[in-house]
Amino acid sequence: MFKCLLGWLARLAPWMVIGSLAYAAVFIKPSVNPVPLDQPLLERRDAFFDGAALGEHLWIVGQNGALLSSLDAGATWAREELPARSNLQSIAVSDKGRQVVVGNQGHLWTRQGQEPWQSQELVVSDLAGKLLSVAFIDGHFWAVGEMGALFRGDADAAHWEAMGTGEDVTFNSIRAGVDGDLWITAEFGRLLRSRDGGLTWTTQELGSESLRALVFDGSTGVAVGNQGQAFISRDGGDSWQAVKPFTPEHLFDITVHEGEWLTTGDRGALFRSRTPASEWQAWTPDGLDKSYHSRLLDTADGVVLIGHQLGLLRQDDLQLWPREQQQ
Repeated sequence: MFKCLLGWLARLAPWMVIGSLAYAAVFIKPSVNPVPLDQPLLERRDAFFDGAALGEHLWIVGQNGALLSSLDAGATWAREELPARSNLQSIAVSDKGRQVVVGNQGHLWTRQGQEPWQSQELVVSDLAGKLLSVAFIDGHFWAVGEMGALFRGDADAAHWEAMGTGEDVTFNSIRAGVDGDLWITAEFGRLLRSRDGGLTWTTQELGSESLRALVFDGSTGVAVGNQGQAFISRDGGDSWQAVKPFTPEHLFDITVHEGEWLTTGDRGALFRSRTPASEWQAWTPDGLDKSYHSRLLDTADGVVLIGHQLGLLRQDDLQLWPREQQQ
């Protein structure tokens, strides 16, 4: 009898297991309690290219869609990644807080405040379609890039107009000048100027190396570029003279903060001057490494250093924003 019962149980056991699994599949709903994973503010793979400021609000953009933002002048930060994880080359913010980000293949994103991002694609060359610089100047957004790409957008960044010159040349940056002038720094030492809101442009050639950026302080302007080249104008851009070379490194950006001119670039290059026509001193504050730095963002609290490193330059100090900080 006992052996017979064991035999029947052995036959029934597989069906009992199957039945219990079927019951669980129908009547039991699994629940998951996810454990939140902290994302570091900065990652080893990060590279940052540009930034923007409006009051104490800061934004910094870089590769793989990374965007950092701070509401308190850099004391705390939040990180987000824009859709499609495309490289973000530049960001500009209007005086009303409209944000515009540009990147590769003519990609453009915009939003107001913390609204969802809206994306669109500007018509660029199939061969080289990277947008490299965006700026908000006199009520309009302007974007420039490879293959002579030049676009003007309205204050809401909703409508964009192609205004390219048709030149087969890379436009590296667009900046404001004196008395409403627009300036574009470009390949092959070219410097473009418009005095009528971008309708027409004149071109000067300053050497043969690419010009990367320029800035004006009153009627004095300085343009910098590859191989350490620098040029100065004392008459609002009507004429330019070469500055005596002070570095062989590529210079990617230049700004002015409280009367002091700063320029930065490749392999840790960082220089400052009170007399930009003649004297530039190397500046190596504690913490500055030998990596590239692509942007100097002037703010009320100091100059934001953007590149492989992120930090704030003030007087003789560099306050690095630590990699271990999380938000």
